[in-house]
Amino acid sequence: MAVGMLAGCGVGGNAEAKLKELGKDEQATIKVMSMYDERMFYQQFGALFSAKYPNIDVQVVSTQGAIKFTPDTDYNKEITKFIDEQKPDVLILTLDQYEKMAGEGRLYELDSVIKQDKFDIAGILPSVLGAIKSRSGEKLYGLAPGFSAQALFYNKTLFTAQGVPLPQDEMTWEQVLELARRFPNAGNDASRPYGISLGTGDSLFRFIMMLGQTKGLNFVDASTMTMTMKSEGWKKVAQQSLDAFKSKAIYQSKDQFRSGTMEEYYKQEPFIGGKVAMTLNGAYYLDTLKQAKTALKDGMPQWDLVSYPAEPGNPDSQSTITVTQIFAVNGQSPSVRAAWEFVKYINSDEFARVTSKAPTMGNFPSRTTYMKDAEGHNLEAFYKGKGNSAALGKSLAGVPESFVGQLYGIAEQQFKDAMDGKITLDEALQAIQDKGQAALTKAKQEEEQKKKEK
Repeated sequence: MAVGMLAGCGVGGNAEAKLKELGKDEQATIKVMSMYDERMFYQQFGALFSAKYPNIDVQVVSTQGAIKFTPDTDYNKEITKFIDEQKPDVLILTLDQYEKMAGEGRLYELDSVIKQDKFDIAGILPSVLGAIKSRSGEKLYGLAPGFSAQALFYNKTLFTAQGVPLPQDEMTWEQVLELARRFPNAGNDASRPYGISLGTGDSLFRFIMMLGQTKGLNFVDASTMTMTMKSEGWKKVAQQSLDAFKSKAIYQSKDQFRSGTMEEYYKQEPFIGGKVAMTLNGAYYLDTLKQAKTALKDGMPQWDLVSYPAEPGNPDSQSTITVTQIFAVNGQSPSVRAAWEFVKYINSDEFARVTSKAPTMGNFPSRTTYMKDAEGHNLEAFYKGKGNSAALGKSLAGVPESFVGQLYGIAEQQFKDAMDGKITLDEALQAIQDKGQAALTKAKQEEEQKKKEK
C-alpha cells in the first residue's frame, strides 16, 4: 500500500500538475544517466538535441566503470545508489529498472505533460507503449525511441529454384517447419541446401523454448517457484522439435569461417551463401545484408522477410518486440521541464525522421513510419504482431538468473539423449523436472541467504 501511495501521490503523481514551459532564452542544465560514455552518447542522442536546444546544457553521467561487477553485485541496488549520488535529471533505464523505479515513485509521470504539450504519441508503435505501460500500472513514466524484434528472412532465389512456395506472414511453426522439410536432404553437407537456420546457437533446448513461448508455455511457475516442464504441452512441443532436428531440415552451424576477404566471408555465411532457405534474425541482420550486397561482386540472392511464427488465436505469440532503453525523468529533478524536453525530443517524430537512415544497431524507431526500405522489403514483418515480449520477462520475475543458466545445461543434455534414443522423451522431461526443481530450490535459497547477509 505504501508503495502504491508513493507512486500515486508522490513525485510521480502529477496527473493534475501543469509543467511551466521553458522560456526561449532561459538557460538550463540537465544531467543524463547513460550506460554509454560521453562521446558515444553525443553521437547517438546529445548532438542533435543540443543543436535543437542550445539553451539546455546536457551533461552525461555514465555508469561505465562507475559500477564494479562481482558475482555478488546487486545491479539494481547499485543503480539506485548511483542515482542518489549523481542526481541525474534524465534516466535511461532497462525495462526491469523502469518497473522498479516507477513502483517506488522515483519517476515523473508523463501522461499529464504529454496531454498538456499535445505531444503526439499516436505515431509510436502501440506494442512499444504497451510494453512500457505493462510495467507501471498502465501509466507512462517513460518513453522508448526504439525497439528490437525478430523476423523470418527467406532466400527467394533458393525457394524459386527448388519450386517451394514462398513463406507468408502469420505462419505457424508447423507451417514453417513443413516448408523447411521440402528442401532436399540428399547429398553431402557441402552441397545440399537446408530449410532453416534458427539463429540460436543450434541449441535443441532453445528451439523447444521458442516453440513453447509461442504456445504460452512457461518452464517455471514463478509464484510458487516450481518447475512445470512435465506436462503434455511441453511434451508435444519437445516432440515436434526433436522431429524437426531429426529430419535434417535445420542447419547446424559448423563455425568454419576461414580468414580472407569480406567477399569470401559473406559467401560462407549460410543464408547469404545460399546454404539455408530461411533464417530467424533481428534488425542488425539488415545491416549485414546491405554490407554483403556491396562486398559480393557476383551479386547476392534475392530475399525478403515475413513475421515471426505465430500461434493461432494467440496474437502475443507473433511478436518478439523488446524494449531495451526507456527514457524517463527523475521525479526528484529540479529541472523537470528541461529534462522532459530532452525525453520528448528523443521520442519525437523529428528525431525518428532524422535518425532513421542511420544503421539500425539492432534497433528500429518506435515511430514505424520511418521504417523504410529502398528495395521494398517487408519490414512490417518485425512489428506485425500486436503483442510484445515483456510478458515473458514479467512471468519470470523473481526466478534467480543463476538457475536459468543451470537449466539450459540440464535440459540440453536430456533432450539430446532423447533424440539419440538413449532415453525416452518422458524420461527426459521427468529428469528435467526433478533436476531443474532441485537447482531452482537451491538457487532461490542461496539468493535469500545473500540478501540476509547483506
